[in-house]
Parts: sequence; structure tokens; C-alpha cells
Amino acid sequence: MGFDLKESVIAIIIVVLLIMSGGIGFYLGKFSSSKTYVTTVIKTMSVIKQNYTEYNVYLDGIEFFDIFYPQNLPNSTIGPKNYVMFGLTPNRDPVIDGNLSAKWETPLIGNFEQNLTLWNELVNDIGKSFGSAYRQATGIAVGPTEANGIVYVASDAGWIYGINVFNGKIIFELYTPGTLSMWEPLIWNGIGLVGLGGAMFDYQQGALNAFGGGHRGQYTGINGLLAFNATSGKPLWLILTRAQAMPTGVIVNGVVYWDTGDGTIYATNISDGKILWEYHYDGSGNMASLDYYDGIVIAGFSQSYPMNMSAIVGVYANNGSLAYIIKLPFATTSSAGDAVMAVWKGYLVDGILGFQEGNLPILSNINSREVLIVANATTGKIIYMMNITNMTTHPSDTNNGFNPEIVNGIIYQPTIAGKIVAINISNGKILWASQQLTKGWLQAEPTYYNGMLFIPAGNTIYILNASNGKIIATYTTQFIMRQQLIIVGNTVIETSGTNWVFAVPISEIL
Repeated sequence: MGFDLKESVIAIIIVVLLIMSGGIGFYLGKFSSSKTYVTTVIKTMSVIKQNYTEYNVYLDGIEFFDIFYPQNLPNSTIGPKNYVMFGLTPNRDPVIDGNLSAKWETPLIGNFEQNLTLWNELVNDIGKSFGSAYRQATGIAVGPTEANGIVYVASDAGWIYGINVFNGKIIFELYTPGTLSMWEPLIWNGIGLVGLGGAMFDYQQGALNAFGGGHRGQYTGINGLLAFNATSGKPLWLILTRAQAMPTGVIVNGVVYWDTGDGTIYATNISDGKILWEYHYDGSGNMASLDYYDGIVIAGFSQSYPMNMSAIVGVYANNGSLAYIIKLPFATTSSAGDAVMAVWKGYLVDGILGFQEGNLPILSNINSREVLIVANATTGKIIYMMNITNMTTHPSDTNNGFNPEIVNGIIYQPTIAGKIVAINISNGKILWASQQLTKGWLQAEPTYYNGMLFIPAGNTIYILNASNGKIIATYTTQFIMRQQLIIVGNTVIETSGTNWVFAVPISEIL
């Protein structure tokens, strides 16, 4: 009996150790590499105990949880001190100078394996909206940012990450309970910022939107603005709001300007989280990240029930008073609140769906055109509008914005035709149109680098000649990409809707 008991105890210990190794094995990659490694349970436990710090911080009574791996901090820095808006610059061109040629792949919690065959089978079996649903609830809806040698990523699985730009090792992972973030994380003097609240509706909000609008996402989770230590990820302060804070804000001189799904624009002091002013418009801010020009904060809003109040709104940064309202009563569904505008030398450019034919609530009953709007960024006066394709399309149930990039007076516009179109900003003349890059829509801004355009389209990055639109090279991955990529030094860094972050040297793409 004693021998049998000893064997039973040994068996139980082995089972317990196996269970423990499964629970903590995921974290080993954080210490050695961004890839998975197998080692003994004893070594794993020892590394974890000695090399991470946990922060459990209560903000407005809500617990936020952060894990910091200081050994994964970069030994040197690269990139800007601050990252202040979506796409880094008002014209949305996130190219960062430096000496970097890195290659790594980092899986995030809740990622989909690198298996596009399985992904496509699921899309075929469950429906094409499976992909967008995964991205909205689990993947990554926006691109990465970078400052001081750290790549920042907001995952819709509810985590904010800091990643070593040189090797892809995770520096911190901050869990945000009951919510997610669709912000590109912003950085200002050692403080990180993300908006909270994703693409969710309760029944009433869904019904209001189906019948012509409604304020988006009120009381559907923890919504607001979260500040964290940009090195460790430790939460610092929180502003709770009624509605989702989905559009990425913009930072000017230590103040962050941001808006929410119920049409409120906020100005907030970054150092202490104090709200300086608020402005309210009767519309919904969805994914239309804010821009800034000459003292004016610019935001896009979609319709709200029962009338179409879609508009681009400019307010003065110093006091929140109204500068102008560009009314867009022809905008289709959420498009004006989705599109990420760009500004260049006094020109404001936005790409939306509009002039719909058909009626809600069934989206397949509606046909809309893609409308390019060019306006004066100071006065709000529309200079011209144009239909840049000969197509119509059904609006999406997620995002209906088409995000321009402007470089040297040329608008590079993604289209519903799956092409990039180059347009002279001063007169609206189409300079060239690329060949079709994807069977579906192109929505993300290209990234301009050394006379080339880098364009994420599905699982492929296309590189076009910026002067004529011809394809120079393609780079195929096992990821689904719908976000603007960034370039740091000689390296492309991109996120995926399947919850991965990766870096690849430009020399391997061209």
C-alpha cells in the first residue's frame, strides 16, 4: 500500500506540474524571444518570479492589471520622443528616421495562428463578416505607433502592449477590463494614452442606428480615456465617459484633444488628466481620428437619430469654441464618423461614402458612391468634391471611411474599387490609378517612403511607384492587414487583424 501511495503522489505531482507549465508557458516567450520556447517548469517559474513586475491599479474603482518585463527594454532608443496623432503627422505619413533593420513576429494574446487556409475556410463556412467580427473583438483594428525604441499596439482583445522595436520582445502588457481600444496609442513625455470602448451596441443603440443613426455605443462597457506609464505600462489616470472613445486623439503642447460616440470633443491636460473644456455636437464619432491645423482641432461625426447630422467639425483648441461645421447630409450611414481625414498646407481632405440610393435598415438595399471632399482647413469651406470611381457599393456594417494620405500636394486615396488613386490636391485632377490590388475595398492610408507607396491589402503589402502607380514589389504574409503600416529606419512594422505584430526589413520586401 505504501508503494502504491508513493506512486500516486508522484503521479499527482507530475499532473500538477504539467498543468502549471501550460498556464505559465505562454509567458516564457516574453523573456527569450517573441517566439514560443519549451523549457523545464522549474526554470520557467524561476524566470517569472525574478523578472517581471505586476501592477494592480484601481482607477475610479476599476482594477487595471499590468505586467512589466524590464529585461526586455531596449538598450538604445530610436524614433521620436513623442507620437502625437494617428499616422504621426497631420498628412498621415508615419515614417520615422533612424538606423533600424529588424525582423521579428510577435503573437499577442488571443491571436489567430498563421494559417490562412483555415482562416479562409472559417470565412467561407461562417460568413464573410467573420473576419471583421474577429478583428473588431479580438484582433487589431489600427496600426502601431513607435517612440523611444518601443512599439505600441492596442489590441481589441483588451490589451495594450509595449514591444521592443529591435527584437519584438514584449516589454509590458496592460489589461483593460470590460473594454478594448481602437486608438493608435499616443505618447507624450513618458505618458501613453489610449481611448477605451469598441464597436459594440446595446439593443437600443443598435435600433437607433438601424433607423437612421443614434449616438454610438453609450453604456456598453468601460468607455473613456486611459493614461499609462509609457515605459512600464502602469496605469496612471482614467476619465470615464458615457460613450466609446474610438477615434484616435491628437496632442498639441501637452493637451490631448479627443472625442466620443455621443459627439463630445474633450481637451485634457495630459500631466494630470484634468478636463479643460468640452464641446458637443449632435453626431457620433466612430473611427474618424482627429486632426489639427493652425489652432483648430478637426473631428468627423456621422449621423444621429432621427436626422442625418453627418459633419466635419472644427473647434478652436484654446477654448473649445466653434470654428466651423462642414455639413455632409449626403453621407451614408457611419462614413463621416469613420474616415480618418488628412491635412496639408491648409487643405483638408476626407474620403466617405455618400449620395446613397435605397433605404435603411438593410445595408444590401443601399448603393453609395465614394466621395472625396477637399475643404479649406481654416474656414471649413468646401473647395471641391469628386466621385473618384465609376462604381457604387453597399455600405459596410463596420467601417465606411476611406483614409487619404497627402504628400507634396498629391492625395493618395484608397478606393472602393480596390485601387489607389493619385490626385492633384489643388485642382482635383486624377494623375493615375493603380491596378486593382484587392477584390474588396482599400481603406487604409498608404505610407509614402522614398518615392514609393507601401499599401497593406489583405495578406499582401504592395509597393507602388508613387509617380505612376506601377507595382514595384509585393510581400506576402500569413496575416490579414487592414491598417496603415509604419516605417522605422529601414524596417516596416505592421499589425494584423489576426492579432500579430511583425517587423520586416525593407530590403527583404523590395
